[in-house]
Amino acid sequence: MKPTIPGEVDETSNEIEAIIDRVKSGDKQAYEMIICQFERQMYTYCYYILKNHEETEDAVQEIFIRAYENLHRYSRQATFSAWLYKMAYHHMMNIKKKQGRRLKLIHEFKEQQAKIEISPRESVIEELLTYLTPEERHILLLKAVEQYSFDEIGDVMGIKPATVRKKYERLRLKLSEYKRNKGGIAHGTFAKSN
Repeated sequence: MKPTIPGEVDETSNEIEAIIDRVKSGDKQAYEMIICQFERQMYTYCYYILKNHEETEDAVQEIFIRAYENLHRYSRQATFSAWLYKMAYHHMMNIKKKQGRRLKLIHEFKEQQAKIEISPRESVIEELLTYLTPEERHILLLKAVEQYSFDEIGDVMGIKPATVRKKYERLRLKLSEYKRNKGGIAHGTFAKSN
């Protein structure tokens, strides 16, 4: 089955509906065919909104997980593609709202911190944290400082524990690269990755 193109008349819609019926009947492996059919479309759609490869991968993964969990709600009143895009749209809107709230909180926090005198050790930590995205900082603080489990962090952030674990591993690699380079060349590398 070849991937569909948005806006094009989908001659494989009957095949897709048959696959959906198989998944609803308990054939979990058939869902992989749905993912293969729509993965590129979902990635492109999410990337145009998020403009970040890693966040886009996580978002697409989350959309397919939510679609699978809610497949029993899908009816043939709309095409599966339209139903999936609707789910993606709502997920992207939630992500952007969360990003907006985080940016506001970070701005308020920085304003408060500017008034407090910072020791040299704290300034190194602050510098290190600037290389992380707001979400990465959030995960790092919850895991390293608060010592929450991935399940607890997932509940706090409203994402799957497996996604939290994956993001935590990425940020650890990012920090170890910075440590390895001792802040020299890595400064530009991290700036580009954010």
